Amino acid sequence: MNPSVRLSDSAVPAAHTAWPAALASVPAMLDAVPVALLHFQMEGAELRLQFANAAAHRLHGLRAVRTPAVSAAKVFVLLVGTHLLEQLHAVAHSGVPLDCQHVLRDQGQLRLAWKIHAECTQKNHVLVTVQDIAESEALAGSLLHAQSTLAETQRELREQTEVFGTMESMGRSGYWRRIRDEGESVLLWSPGLCDIAGLDRQEWISTERALSGVLPEDRQVFESAHGAGCDSDIEYRWRRPDGQVRWMRARVRLPAQQDGVLVEMGVVQDVTDEHRSAERMRDQLDFIQSIASRVPGFIYQCRVHRDGSHSLPYVSEAVNEMMGVSNTLVRQDHHALERNVVKGDIPMLRRVVRRAVRTLEPWHCEYRVQAPDGSVRWHMTSAALQAESDGSVLMHGYTQDITDRKHAAQEIERLAFYDPLTQLPNRRLLLDRLDRLVLGSQRSHQHGALLFIDLDNFKDLNDTLGHDMGDQLLIQVAQRLLGSVRECDTVARFGGDEFVILLDGLHRDMDEAARQTEAIARKLLSALNQSFELAGQKHYSTPSIGLTLFGQERLSVEELLKRADLAMYEAKAAGRNTHRFFDPGMQQALHERSSLEADLRQGLAGGELFVHYQPVVDHKGRVMGAEVLARWSHPVRGAISPLEFIPLAEQTGLILPLGKQVMRSACEQLVQWAKHSHTAHLSIAVNVSARQFRQADFAAQVMQILQETGANPFRLTLELTESLLLGDIEEAIQRMVQLKREGVGFALDDFGTGYSSLSYLKRLPLDQVKIDRGFVRDVLTDPNDAAIVRSILALAQSLDLEVVAEGVETAGQLGFLRLHGCEKFQGFLFGRPGPAADIEAQAHGEV
Repeated sequence: MNPSVRLSDSAVPAAHTAWPAALASVPAMLDAVPVALLHFQMEGAELRLQFANAAAHRLHGLRAVRTPAVSAAKVFVLLVGTHLLEQLHAVAHSGVPLDCQHVLRDQGQLRLAWKIHAECTQKNHVLVTVQDIAESEALAGSLLHAQSTLAETQRELREQTEVFGTMESMGRSGYWRRIRDEGESVLLWSPGLCDIAGLDRQEWISTERALSGVLPEDRQVFESAHGAGCDSDIEYRWRRPDGQVRWMRARVRLPAQQDGVLVEMGVVQDVTDEHRSAERMRDQLDFIQSIASRVPGFIYQCRVHRDGSHSLPYVSEAVNEMMGVSNTLVRQDHHALERNVVKGDIPMLRRVVRRAVRTLEPWHCEYRVQAPDGSVRWHMTSAALQAESDGSVLMHGYTQDITDRKHAAQEIERLAFYDPLTQLPNRRLLLDRLDRLVLGSQRSHQHGALLFIDLDNFKDLNDTLGHDMGDQLLIQVAQRLLGSVRECDTVARFGGDEFVILLDGLHRDMDEAARQTEAIARKLLSALNQSFELAGQKHYSTPSIGLTLFGQERLSVEELLKRADLAMYEAKAAGRNTHRFFDPGMQQALHERSSLEADLRQGLAGGELFVHYQPVVDHKGRVMGAEVLARWSHPVRGAISPLEFIPLAEQTGLILPLGKQVMRSACEQLVQWAKHSHTAHLSIAVNVSARQFRQADFAAQVMQILQETGANPFRLTLELTESLLLGDIEEAIQRMVQLKREGVGFALDDFGTGYSSLSYLKRLPLDQVKIDRGFVRDVLTDPNDAAIVRSILALAQSLDLEVVAEGVETAGQLGFLRLHGCEKFQGFLFGRPGPAADIEAQAHGEV
């Protein structure tokens, strides 16, 4: 601002001390100033406008200056978000001038750009100049954007140059360009081309320098390619300045006009490693050819030409031995090899070869050939492929005879999927076929059937005649089963004496399919009911067969086997040597059995099972002891019969913890009875299952319970069943003798109902036998039962064994038994099973 315009308090008369008055004398001069001038005065807490020149009125964004005495806040309303007002107030109070710039942008667009100067002219008076710098700001922004774009373009160019250079380096390649313009020719080499040629990197290169490394013997090939007048590919050798000779592959493009000049281009690649690999392969081929006659199988080379034809440059002489054709004939006619291949394998072999030629990947194929001796042999051919420069593909192959390996693999498969004894499919193969058959039946809407066959009393035959005879029986059964079904059906050995038959393609109607299945089941029964020849003796074995159908219903393999198994057990329950179809009721019974098993496990753990005692009396009716019997009081179902839960415990293995519990209860009761004179003479008999007795540590378990409870072993009798003795009799005798030495007695329970050998019976350390209640029940009405009872009593007397008759319920039965020498009795006539207190009361004479 012109200093002559600036006024102070000392420079004006007293009547005109105010700045506006002085300013009013020069308005025209101030309006001529191109910079906006605004004069503010502090009025209270606000700066109010006193004057604004013409430039301020014209400045966009300062419309408020047209309003007299408007506040600075409204004048600079566009800068309300800045600290300008506070800064102007500071100028008015402190007198310190202010210089600042304000630039506002909206979505990248410039709204205003002001350069502001403010100074205090006198107390509470502030003169503000506002200069519009939008044009210079826009120019500066444009310049900055142009600089940024240029930098980005330069960066991208550097990156592309680096990438291209890297690609050239990795591909060991480069390119050149020749530019011709009115007699002037310029040759440019890329850095990559300079590198592979062994020259210093240089953009311009002379023609003489460009040809200096080409070997003389390759110069003609090089020059003919450039003068051919068409695009061409050539390979030549280049000697680098360091003496290395490298193989180069070049592709030259026809000259083309570009911007009025003629441009010729070419790409060069260093293919020395490729040539060396080919040389090594040829050396290896020479080596292979030298040993070809010494290896099993024959070696060959087969060239597949671009037109698809084949030729065999080499075949070793072993082809004559393997294929029955000479190597000379094969080289002349390669179809001679294919003529010996089994016709069914030719399409597969051709597909493999075509794919390998297309992909250049190594291949191998197994196929059958007709050997010179007429036999069918398995061959395997493997080959590696190599693309040749003329467009053909060269295969280096080897063919060997793998017949022995195939037979070994088939034997391994047989062992994995077939039963070694019967040669039938085993369980694994059966499950796979059944799964496939179920899916196939759902698609074809035809029914299939599953037959589960179990041989009746097979274990008895195994135990009596030996496992060798049992195996012979299984082999003959397998043969008869195969002879009774169709070829499309599957006969499998499921395990032990169990066989499974799968019937395929039955009628779509379920009733008709059931009739078809039943007809086959009857045929199987008839075949297996014929006598079997075992070691020169005739033997009879009958089957129990369970049948189940499947078709549209989605059933798992496990569910089908479970249904057939249930049906088979129904056949056994029906008297054996018969067949039964699966019934949904069987499934319900299975669920109930599973539920009962879970409850039994919980009951054992929760103390729901307990014992009762049934008295054993002498011929005078005196209580001599008791048999301990397990009882179960279910919290919901109440009392459950031992006939229901004891067999379940046997099947599930729960008989082991249950047997221990019963044994301990009996021994603890013996200790209690030993404390009183009227019960001290009582003994207790405990039933022992075959599963318990066959435990390796059974004797040790019994002795440990006796020791822990303090019971007298001479008062304890273990009751064994005859079926228990069908196993290893020597081991059973040894275990009994071990406990017998400690004082434990033994009784043979249910005598006469099973298989008993007198030679075994006299060797067993028994104390007593128990006549089964089945004989006692009809002893007065059935002469056969009466005769059996008399025989048992006579036999026991001759062996010096005590006899206990079970199930005595009438005085007539008691009289018959006493008449024929029986001295101990057990049954409802003398007392039902009950708590130990009942036995004590009876022994004391209270009952």
